[in-house]
Amino acid sequence: MTRRAGVHRPAGGPHDDVRDRGAALVLAMIIVILGALVILPLLSYAQAVTRSGTIQTTKAARSEAVKAALRVALADPKALYDHCSEHSGLHTQASLPSANLSVGVVSNCTTVNAATELAESELRVPLTLTQAGAALPVGAVGVPYAGSGSASISDWVDDTSTTSVGDKILLPELPSHSLTHPSSTGYLMPSWAGDCRVFFPGTYSDPVTISGTTPVYFTSGIYYFETALKFTGSANVVMGGGAYEGCTSDQDAAYNAINAPVQHNITGYGVTVVLGAAGRIVIDNSVAGTGPQVFMNSRLVADTDVGSLPSRGVSIVSVNGVLGSGGTSSSDLEVSDFLFVPKSFATASPSVDAASVGYKPSTLVPVAPPAAQTNAIIDVNLTADAAATFWVPGYVSVPQGRISISVADGMQANKTVQLLGGVLAASFTQSATQPGTLQLGIVNRVVQKTFKIVSTTNATKPRMVSTALVQINDYGEFVINAWEITALD
Repeated sequence: MTRRAGVHRPAGGPHDDVRDRGAALVLAMIIVILGALVILPLLSYAQAVTRSGTIQTTKAARSEAVKAALRVALADPKALYDHCSEHSGLHTQASLPSANLSVGVVSNCTTVNAATELAESELRVPLTLTQAGAALPVGAVGVPYAGSGSASISDWVDDTSTTSVGDKILLPELPSHSLTHPSSTGYLMPSWAGDCRVFFPGTYSDPVTISGTTPVYFTSGIYYFETALKFTGSANVVMGGGAYEGCTSDQDAAYNAINAPVQHNITGYGVTVVLGAAGRIVIDNSVAGTGPQVFMNSRLVADTDVGSLPSRGVSIVSVNGVLGSGGTSSSDLEVSDFLFVPKSFATASPSVDAASVGYKPSTLVPVAPPAAQTNAIIDVNLTADAAATFWVPGYVSVPQGRISISVADGMQANKTVQLLGGVLAASFTQSATQPGTLQLGIVNRVVQKTFKIVSTTNATKPRMVSTALVQINDYGEFVINAWEITALD
């Protein structure tokens, strides 16, 4: 067998150079192409993520800005209520003051709903007179009780209810009251808290007269007076927390009033004044000064405060009946053919004779003519040119007392007497001249409104908008019913 010898070529010869030439370039191009296919989308994605991240960061910052604008508006809910009530409507926007944020935000409000103090089912009789022959007063508001002034002196009692019920006469029970005796001259607030004198709920057996220029605040709760509470001179008084702001607040008074009683007895909002024995309210401008200005805020209490519940919506109430010989019981008041009033009961479980828990029936009872009349239980006597205001938003229940409103001839200007929550009284005495503003009965006030508050960032994109529905009471308490943040673009 013959074997053919092959031709041997040394490695790295000229023919190998020709065959391998350009292979590295092809490999490099493949790597570049593959890299481009991967890197370019990655770069595009990174760019998109960066752009999106910037937009989201801007949106987040602007979302916080419109949230902040609402919080700034709600920092003073009472001012917001007043501003939006005055300037906005269902189809009318009102601009809100600038929130002064680093991001430009424009805010406005619209009034979308309003709620009155009393629902239709709670709308009690506006005005009732219990004394035989009593004439309806000038300034009556609403439809008075048909039996007012009737000779059948006890018939009105059959149409009463201890709670506010539609078309019924409200004859409330008496709330629980404190037997402690706070100072009859009040308590000054420290100088750093502002010029203010405060009173605390309790029992007042000594006369209280307010006439000076120092503003006065009665903290919220139940006040029981057995002598006169008089406002004259330059008295500037707010009674209880509520729609009208006082020179301090309940909390500040309790913590900071100089020598304030340890038992402050503050409850709920607003005040209820209970008048027993010779207790009465006097408003006059006979003492030189700017004239008395007295505002009683509506009495609001929680359902759980059982002892105070009868005071809800009641501003002034008398202790009715006749005190028994032992001083701890009472009986109905009856003056033959002239006046009948059942005795008062106080809240307990069950209700008890008011005299058994420290109340004394009012002794300021009208007498049949021609006998001289006793003092009026509410006496407004304005004889001078100085202004005067007596604003009472809640119910006035003084069925065995007389209300007197007297204004000197030509002095009616700048005089206001408003008993707006309904009146139950024995009778009225009025002069020929009456206050320039006089309302006696029920004005079913709007006490809560719902506003739509919209805050929008400036024209630079992306724009964010906050839309909130906020319920605000006339005294400033609020709740946010709905709130959303959206992007306009």
